[in-house]
Amino acid sequence: MFEFIINGLVLVSLLTVIYALFNYLKEKGEKFAWWKWTLSIFWSIAFLLVFGFIGTTIGEGEPGATLRGGAALLALLVISGVVLYRLFFSGAKNKVSVE
Repeated sequence: MFEFIINGLVLVSLLTVIYALFNYLKEKGEKFAWWKWTLSIFWSIAFLLVFGFIGTTIGEGEPGATLRGGAALLALLVISGVVLYRLFFSGAKNKVSVE
């Protein structure tokens, strides 16, 4: 039963991230291509998996694995998040209007 609750919370959090991104883009007047949505969803799932890894290794009593693996995975997640952000949103700022 506990696993169903956790899985439900993960699904709700993933849908919240997608909804927030959709509203942000709607407010800015930008459109996302299908491949950007796909990469965003994969990154969000990776984000949840990293914290699942950290929680699992803490539960198994492996603080060394938690520290090393969590730090490495979080570093990769932050780097990939910055790369995706720059890939997705850098084009909107560089538009030059000619009058």
